[in-house]
Amino acid sequence: MNRKEGIDYFPVKCAADNAIELVTAECGLKAHAVIYALLQEIYGVHGYYCEWQRERALLISSRMFGGGDKAVNRINEIVNCCARRGVFSLEQLEQNGILTSKEIQENFLFATRRRKAVKMKRAYLLVKVALLPDNVIILDENVDILDENANILKHSKSNSKNTNTLSIVPTLQEVKDYVALNNLKINPEKFFEYYDRIDWKDKYGRRINWKSVADYWNKTERADKKLTYAASSNNQYSGKKKNQFNSFNERNISSSDMNELEQRLLQRG
Repeated sequence: MNRKEGIDYFPVKCAADNAIELVTAECGLKAHAVIYALLQEIYGVHGYYCEWQRERALLISSRMFGGGDKAVNRINEIVNCCARRGVFSLEQLEQNGILTSKEIQENFLFATRRRKAVKMKRAYLLVKVALLPDNVIILDENVDILDENANILKHSKSNSKNTNTLSIVPTLQEVKDYVALNNLKINPEKFFEYYDRIDWKDKYGRRINWKSVADYWNKTERADKKLTYAASSNNQYSGKKKNQFNSFNERNISSSDMNELEQRLLQRG
C-alpha cells in the first residue's frame, strides 16, 4: 500500500496574505476561493506542490464557474496572477509546470516532521538543502519513486544507530551554509577537503552522515588533529632504523662470531 504523501490540514493564514489580497483585487472575489482550492490540491496530494495541467484547471473551473473554455481561461488568469504576485513560484511554474512556494514547502516540512521519511524532488526544492530536516529524502530528476532500487540520496537521522541508507554528499557551499547556520567552530574548507578525499565514507566503506560528523568535529575540536594525523600517518615510522626493535639498536655480527658461538654450543652439548 502506498504511503500518503500529502497532509490533511494546512494553515489558512499565511505570509502571502497581502499578495492574495492583491490577486483578489485584480481578479475578483472568487479568486480567493480558487486559491483555497489550489492549496487543497497542493497540500492534499503531494504535500508541497501540484502539477498545473489543463485537466486540473478544467476540474476547478467546473466547480467555480460552471466549466467551459472561458472558465478554464479565467482559472489560468488567476493562477498566472498568483505567480506574478508571489503566492506561487513563477520560476517553478514556468520551468516545471508546478504550483508551489517556499512557504508551502516550509509548512509541509513542519507538518511532516514526525514522519520516518519524506520524499522531495530536488528540482522542486525552494528550501535550502542545508536547512532540510534529517527525515527528508531528496530525489534527483532521474529517480523513479516506484523503483525500490532507485538511487536515493537521504538525509540520515543524526541519532539513528541502525540506518544503512546513504547520506547526501554535500557541496562545499552546503557545508559552509551548515557551519554558518549552526555556528560551528570548524574550518568548512578543511572539513570538505578531508572527507571529499575519502569519498565521504567511513572506514567500513559506508557513506557518512556529514552533518553528524561536522557536529562531532565541532564538539570534540579534533578537526585540526585529524588533518595533521592524515598528513603524517604514512610517515610515522620513517625515523626507525633498519632492524631496530623498540629501543634495542642494531648489532652487526660477523661470520667468525657466529662460528665461535656455534662451537661453544656444541661443546655444551
